[in-house]
Amino acid sequence: MKVNNKTFKLVFSALMVALATVLSFFKIEFLYGGSITIFSMVPLVLVAQMYGTPWGILTGMVYGLVQMVLGLKNFGYVTGVEAYAVVATMDYIVAFGVMGFAGITRKIRNRAVAASLGSVIACILRFFCHFISGVTVWKTLEWNDAPAFISERMLQPDMVPYTYSLMYNGGYMFPELILTTLGSAILCTIVFEAFKIDVNATSTKKLKATAEENLADAPAEETKTED
Repeated sequence: MKVNNKTFKLVFSALMVALATVLSFFKIEFLYGGSITIFSMVPLVLVAQMYGTPWGILTGMVYGLVQMVLGLKNFGYVTGVEAYAVVATMDYIVAFGVMGFAGITRKIRNRAVAASLGSVIACILRFFCHFISGVTVWKTLEWNDAPAFISERMLQPDMVPYTYSLMYNGGYMFPELILTTLGSAILCTIVFEAFKIDVNATSTKKLKATAEENLADAPAEETKTED
């Protein structure tokens, strides 16, 4: 099966967005907010590994739009156009779009390693998106029930927004990173093996075709004739 066929590519990506959306409903919610989904990011990593970073980013952004529609109630907790814009971009569109960066490791031969490393990179980028949103929109200047191990300096009014955002978003993104990494390593290996996908072969064929084309266009050597 030609996985690079445009029709297959569109249909497959749409199915992965749908699968990711379904998986996002299976989650463990924390008492103070935030939740860990069960492998919802894995389909996005698979798309990025198969089709590269640009297509992976686009697919992630589509998924982000779907999640934004499903989470419209969250906009009721903020006020102002700027706040709405930050939440829409940094908590949804950009936050899930950066999952496409899982594709930057796709050329690594070992598929489990490629998927795992790509997942870690993508999830860290997603964390920073949520962290920025937490500092700018969801910030709080008081945190009375902060864990005991956090120093008093980190609980000062000028530091609390950063501390709270770090702990809040890190609390669910770290487990999410682990689940995504494990799930992606397994699923990508299975799919790539099942479809016999070799992303490095595409580049090799292109180079070979270019070389053959250049050879064909090269002027023929003039034959010298003796007087």
